Parts: sequence; structure tokens; C-alpha cells
Amino acid sequence: MPLEYLYKKIKNTLRKIDMKIERAKYGYIDKLPRDIEYFDGGLYDAIYESSCKWPHNTALEYFNTQVTYKELIKKINKVAAALKVMGAEKGERITVCMPNTPEAIYMFYAINEIGAVANMIHPLSSEKEIEDYLNQAHSKIMLCIDVSYPRVENIVKNTDVEQLVVVSPTRSMDMLVRLIYKLTKGRKNHIKKSQRVITWDQFMMKANKFVGNPHARVNSKDDAVILYSGGTTGKPKGIILSNLNFNAQALGAKYLVPELFKTEYSFMAFLPNFHAFGLGCCIHMPLYFGATTFLIPQFNPKKFKSYITKYKVNILVGVPSVFEYLTKIKFKKDQLKTVKFVVSGGDMISMSSKETVNDFLHEHGSKAVIENGYGLTEASGGFIFSTPNVAEDPDAIGYPLPDNEVIILGLKSNKPVKNGEDGEILVRGLAVMKGYLDNPKENEAAFVTVNGKKYLRTGDIGYMDDRGVVHFRSRLKRMIISNGYNIYPSTIEDATLKCNKIASCAAVGKPDKLRGEKIVVFAVLAKDASEHAAKKELASIYKKYLAKYEIPREIRFIDEMPKTKLAKVDFKALEQL
Repeated sequence: MPLEYLYKKIKNTLRKIDMKIERAKYGYIDKLPRDIEYFDGGLYDAIYESSCKWPHNTALEYFNTQVTYKELIKKINKVAAALKVMGAEKGERITVCMPNTPEAIYMFYAINEIGAVANMIHPLSSEKEIEDYLNQAHSKIMLCIDVSYPRVENIVKNTDVEQLVVVSPTRSMDMLVRLIYKLTKGRKNHIKKSQRVITWDQFMMKANKFVGNPHARVNSKDDAVILYSGGTTGKPKGIILSNLNFNAQALGAKYLVPELFKTEYSFMAFLPNFHAFGLGCCIHMPLYFGATTFLIPQFNPKKFKSYITKYKVNILVGVPSVFEYLTKIKFKKDQLKTVKFVVSGGDMISMSSKETVNDFLHEHGSKAVIENGYGLTEASGGFIFSTPNVAEDPDAIGYPLPDNEVIILGLKSNKPVKNGEDGEILVRGLAVMKGYLDNPKENEAAFVTVNGKKYLRTGDIGYMDDRGVVHFRSRLKRMIISNGYNIYPSTIEDATLKCNKIASCAAVGKPDKLRGEKIVVFAVLAKDASEHAAKKELASIYKKYLAKYEIPREIRFIDEMPKTKLAKVDFKALEQL
């Protein structure tokens, strides 16, 4: 035991020394400390500290119901007590299959408080997916939204689940909103209550039987969350993230973009809790710093305007499609003046779209410009953020968070390339996952050793400039190889969106006997535009902005762009059209 402790101590010290050397390269913020002290505890412990500093600040708002930090901790403690009465133990995996509701937040942090691991599932997953996620995690306890209950009911017998708690999204709404919701959207899901299936109220009553303190001592490097990959290359994989992954992300972002984090600011959380970017940036980050999070269980474009104006939102974090919706809404001249910052992540936003959104924001009273967040679930959802000085740079995604090192690996040489040269983006540091759940083969494939250091492969192509700013080119899997040329779809999409007759587009590669792959652009026409006029204008634009080998061989017009469950463009679906 003493030898193991000594080994870990030496290894950790060497890591800190190594990171200090790497961070000496960063010149993006003068006040970046040389040795950041990260929070040494769990996710619950971090927001408990927030509750001590700002007990009367509003932590959550949900359809006219406000929860202060003091109330939030009380509710989490009660859920933790109920879990202990159910027999939940430190280290076990408890499943949360919920949209963004207060109950989901209480359960998530209560799981962490007792030292268990939150297994986060998309509530609109298919029966087979839910069954697979439950079995991967070996969950015995599960919280699910009533909408998902019929699917869970059909498969629960094939899993280890012993206790199923079901809750309605109306549970924490105020009485009037709850009534309106039930009249307009209410679904009649008949819950078959039993020893295994109980309601949220029945679950909470269990807390009254608990005696003692449910809190468990949690190490910052303990498993905290299991999230699932999109499954674009086969079966979705469980990704294990630690307490330190999310706590370091929050504190690192504070140093990198300090202007975002003020206790008086409010964040809108419509990115879901089962998505790393949503969980880290829209829920944990604001709670870490005493800000307010407005919980939106399901993004509704028709209500987007009322969300922003009613809640006077300061920070908007979303995927590119959300900001496309924003520009189609009619706002009065100064109705967006409360919006201080806009962060786009989860997918890349084209420069043309960026300019359109920025102009729209300025026309309606906001001084914000779109800033990028970049990452992947395997790296806590976000490990690169753009600072204001690079927000308007074409294809710039920003600087890595402190204590994360990014290098660019040559696509053919498998060696680091010079600044300005394209290659695969690799990362190492505090953002990187602990590994895939029970999947050593995928773990081995996810990492590569370069100059004696272990890096996570992102599967994305980019380059780094002389300032240390990382620029994005394309997903490695999306890169089109035609006639031996490496072609980046984002270049073609940027050119296509210069045509004002095109509302949205995506470029994909299709098999071609002569060229290997041919470039096909799928486009959605702008209102009142014709295909003939759009094609004519695009021919002129492509000639001006693209090399000959980059010009698409085919343009296909579709009614709307297919999207994944996370509102990203579904490129796989386009490739199969």
C-alpha cells in the first residue's frame, strides 16, 4: 500500500511539472496562474461550496418555479437519503433517463453525494438502446421521465433494474403552468405501480426513514458520470468521466473566459444533461460559480423568443441549428440586449452562419458575437474555447483550457506537424476521459503515444497557428478524398452559404469509380428561392471561391436537413440518400 501511494504521488508530481512546462507556451491570458489548485472533491461538494457562498442566489428556474442554492442542497440531500434507504452504495451505477428538469438535477448530484456514478441516458432512446445502456452499467436503480416509461416497462425484465422511479415533467412546475401543460401537452402514461415501480413522491417519502448523513467522501479522480457516444461507428460506447473532468473544466473556463462567469448572470440550459457539453457547460459550470440556470426540458423553436425575453437570459449555449432558428424569429430592436455571450458547440458553425447570427444579435441590441466551444464526450464535452480576441477568426475554435495540451499529428507521417499545417487534433490533460466502459479494445484505439506521451485522438482535422490558437478543418471521417485530393466539406459549405438563396447545406462524399469519391451538396432553399436560380448563382460562387477539384459534382435540394437526436446534422443519413 505505501509503495502504491508513493508511486501515485510521484506520477502526479511529474504530471504537474510536465503540464507547467507545456503551459508556458500559452500566452493567451496574462493572469493565468502557474499552478491552478483544482477542487479536490466531488461534483456535489463543489456546488455545496457554492451554496455556502451564495445561499440566497437562484440556482435553478423551471417554469416559474425558482430554487435557491440553499434549497437546492436540501433537496439533493433528501434525494440522497432516499437512495440510501433503497440500498444504494458507493461506486454503484444509478441511471438517470431524464430531460432537463429539477428532479434530474437533484438526482444527478445526489448520486454523486453518496459516491455512486450517474449513468446518463437519452429519454428518447429506443427500447433496445435503453436496455443496452442499462446492461452496460449494470444499474439496479433508475429514474425515468414518464414519457420513457412505456419503453422501459417493455425491457426492464431483461436488465438488473430492481427499483424504477417515474416522474412527470410537470412535477416541479407551478400550479398554473402545470395545469396549462396538462391541458395542452399532457400525456396519459399509465404507470403500473409495484414494489419495483414507484412515483417520485413515493420515492421522496423514503427519505423520512433515513437516519444519519448520506454523504460519502469522494475523490476528485473517482468515476462520476457515464455518458454515451453517438454511435456513429457502430454500437454506442459508455464513456467514464471523473469528478475532476467536470470541476477542472469549470475552473479552467473561468480562467480562460472570465467574463462569462458572474453570479448575476443566467444561463439557458436546453442542451440536455445526457450530452457532455450540456451537462458541463449549461448545468455544472453555472452552479459551480453561483449563477442561475434556466432548465428547458425540450427545445422548442416557437418558444425560444419567450424564453429569452421572459428570463432575460445572459448566456446562450447551443448547437449551430439553434442559432439558425434564432435568426428566423422576429424580435424588436433591443429585445436581445440582455444577451451578453453566445457560445456555439456540439458541431461546427460555418463562417457565413456566424456572420449572419452576429449581425442579427447586433441589430437587436446584443453586443455578443458567437464564440466557439470545441470538444467531444471523451474529453468532457469541451476542452477548447474561443476568447473574444479570436471569436471572429475564420475556422478558429480557440485555446485549450489550462492543463490540457493540444498537438497536431500529421495524417501520413504520424508525427507532430509545424504550426499552420493540417493534421489530426490530439489532446492530453485534465479534460480526457478515464476510458470506455468495459471496452479495452476501444480504449487502446482511442489513444496514441507521441514522444512518450499519451494523447486522445479526436478524429478531427485542424491546425494550430503561431499564437497557439487551434483551428478546425473537418471531421476526419467526413474528409472527402477525390482524385487524390483531401477536400474539407466545411470549405464547400462555407462557399455554398454565400448564396443567399440557400438556407442551409451539407457536403458529403459519395462513392465514384473514376474519382474515388465525388462531392455532393445537399441544400435547403431559402424562402421563395428557385432551384434553377440557386444553381446558377452557385456556379458563379464556386468558380470564385473553390479550387477546381473542390467544386461539387452534384447539388441536391431537400426540404429540410436531417438531424440526429442531439440536433446535429445527420451526415450518415445524407450519405445514404
